[in-house]
Amino acid sequence: MFKRKNAVVRTRKYGKLIRISIITVAIALFAGGIAYGWQQYEEEKYPEGTEMDYSLPNAFIDFARLINDFITQNESEENITETLKENNDSEKGDTIIIVGSEETQSSEETSSETEPEEPEIRGGIVPENENAGFYDFKDSLFVGDYFVAQAENLGYFEHTGFAHVTGLDMSTILTKKELKLGEDYVTLSDYAASFEDVEAVYIMISAESISWMDVPTFVKKYTAFVEGILKSFPEAHIYVQPILPINEEKAAKRGYTVTNDAIRKINEYIFSFAEENSIWILDMVSAFADDEGKLPEELTTNGIRFERDTYEIWSNYLVTHKAHK
Repeated sequence: MFKRKNAVVRTRKYGKLIRISIITVAIALFAGGIAYGWQQYEEEKYPEGTEMDYSLPNAFIDFARLINDFITQNESEENITETLKENNDSEKGDTIIIVGSEETQSSEETSSETEPEEPEIRGGIVPENENAGFYDFKDSLFVGDYFVAQAENLGYFEHTGFAHVTGLDMSTILTKKELKLGEDYVTLSDYAASFEDVEAVYIMISAESISWMDVPTFVKKYTAFVEGILKSFPEAHIYVQPILPINEEKAAKRGYTVTNDAIRKINEYIFSFAEENSIWILDMVSAFADDEGKLPEELTTNGIRFERDTYEIWSNYLVTHKAHK
């Protein structure tokens, strides 16, 4: 398909350039003639060897140069405009004109690009890190059974919040109202949810809460309880402490039927659930187990509950395994 419009534009453009060139030459000749005549006049006016004033001829020359620069600049701008028009007529797609040096363009592109924020990593086994202090747990909440109650009674983590039920029965953990909140009694889950500005929740259930329950039943009740904590604190870091090993011989004398084999199976389910739900795992079993995988007799009072000094091992593990800042 022919494009006559472009041919007409080019003809008009060349005609205009010719007219401008003629005007430029005429002005230059006129200014040059005046400058030359004035120079001759000055040379006759002053004696030979006298320094003469050529300011007026120079002014005419400068004026001629100024006129020439102005016309040349207009000519360049018109050429650019005509070129852009021709490009727009010949191309169907959008044309983007970028003004500026490559360095400027590069800096603008860099500044306009926003570095994507790396997602916060949550969940998995907490690695050992720098030793934190008890005050660093001031925005944390410990939730659990007698284990948490004894930690509070002994004065560990005095700046931390505590929510616990001594003699917790896992079969009724979601329904039994044993804690007083205001004028009413509420469940452990509801009591824990009443705490505000919590950055981290530590869930600590002991083997004492397993007792007669089989592994699948305990896991079902346990995970349901943790899911409730997740809903109450969706922005907080959640930590789970595994069921710690026991001394089976000592526990059997007190009537407990739970075994370390059952505890290991339960912990496998707990760890799997934690990984699927971005929950931190405090893998502290090895800190309390001997070569046979059981709790040494000197560390426990009844085979399950800790001796007073055993909590020192536990607290040292927590302050050196803190995932969140």
